[in-house]
Amino acid sequence: MIDNEVTQLPSEPDNPYALALDVYLRGVAAILLLLGLRQWLYIAGVFQDDGWSFETMSTQWRFVTIHLAVVDLVAAVGLWMRVAWGNVIWIYVALFEIAMHTVFAETFGLNLFVVSFHVIALLVFVGLLVMSRRHEAATG
Repeated sequence: MIDNEVTQLPSEPDNPYALALDVYLRGVAAILLLLGLRQWLYIAGVFQDDGWSFETMSTQWRFVTIHLAVVDLVAAVGLWMRVAWGNVIWIYVALFEIAMHTVFAETFGLNLFVVSFHVIALLVFVGLLVMSRRHEAATG
């Protein structure tokens, strides 16, 4: 006797955009985890090159390194767990780094790669969120 429930293929998700958003935010969480760990490598003194060692950094860079070492990991955990505060902390981190490399470029340098990464990541997030909410509203 064959059990029909076991042999059936999984059905389509109710909201494919919500699934895509979950997968996307887990990917962003993995990236933030790596970025946070990179900051801790700077603090631990793994990199001995001038400017990369925590002891040789300016005071401003030390503050930013410590700050990002904590908030990147907190945002990564929040996004992985898919809790609302994870989104908030991630958006804060993205805006912090965008401001750091644009508004305060004299101090931290203009880094268009970091800025464009965060802008694109936020735009994809907003796009997936809007599509997910529209799909929920349409299917009621």
